Amino acid sequence: MSTMDLRAIEEKKIDCARKFFDEINQKIDSKQVKYDVVTSYGKLMEIVRM
Repeated sequence: MSTMDLRAIEEKKIDCARKFFDEINQKIDSKQVKYDVVTSYGKLMEIVRM
């Protein structure tokens, strides 16, 4: 399997996660919890420190 194949698979996984998180966010109070996808550890730390 080539690197390009893996990249496409990983992008598909991320797309699926975004759709899944969107569904969860519609069912819960987003003021208390919000599910989302981050693209880096730095971005995660920005969100956590808010």
